[in-house]
Amino acid sequence: MNFVLRYCRQIFGGITTPLLLSYRYRGLLWMLLRREIATRTSGTVLGFFWPLVQPALQVVGFWFLFDVVYGMRIERGTGFLAYLLSGILPWLCLNEVLIRATNMFREFASVFSRTPFPIEILPVELMCIPGLVYSVAFTVSAGLMFGALAAVKAIIVIPLLLLWLLPLILFCALLGLFLRDFTQGLPFILMLLMYSTPILYFPDMLPATMRAWIWLNPFSDLMALIHAWLQGEALPWNSLWRLGGLWLLLLGPAWLWFRRSLPHVREVL
Repeated sequence: MNFVLRYCRQIFGGITTPLLLSYRYRGLLWMLLRREIATRTSGTVLGFFWPLVQPALQVVGFWFLFDVVYGMRIERGTGFLAYLLSGILPWLCLNEVLIRATNMFREFASVFSRTPFPIEILPVELMCIPGLVYSVAFTVSAGLMFGALAAVKAIIVIPLLLLWLLPLILFCALLGLFLRDFTQGLPFILMLLMYSTPILYFPDMLPATMRAWIWLNPFSDLMALIHAWLQGEALPWNSLWRLGGLWLLLLGPAWLWFRRSLPHVREVL
């Protein structure tokens, strides 16, 4: 019973501590976000529009490859483009946040290496800009593809995705700090995961012997939930329980390791 209580405290702390500290130090968080926006857009013609243009160009690239070159809309029907866009935008958000998380401590080393600093707010800072950009892009895309009701439902998808990613962000930040090879290898791992997740293809396009295996990949459950939610279908409860169970299983250890590693971050850097 004591173990269960301690584990629940770790889960509760992993959710509330970054949020509460972000609110307490909201001025500092806003300064970091302004610095990030300035870094991304300084000296560019499009300025603040660039964060929105980049995912749009990626989507156009995937559309050209699968719709124009491979003719997937003709082969699989008009619903393929909607299926592709409703999966690829959350994945691009996920990909950006996790890859950046591997360099989180080094990116902000100049800020906290010499002065007291609430490091716990950094995961929230990582989520803010991609969360805003992809929420806008995803909501607009959902409205164009599925109608106004889907656009309203799409508003919560990216924030819930980022909340689910929290333990993975913590793990990636620590592994990227203590194991430099992980920073180099994660983009290739995510690329393989994207190809093994039904994002660029329907699940029934896989050979029959392989279809059951894709559900060992939790991102397949994630995509199944997103598609069902946007299209007004019944939610696949097996996917929901698997994702929720995995989140509860990972958040406690991730937050415990993160909290205990904070005194050593400055030493490593």
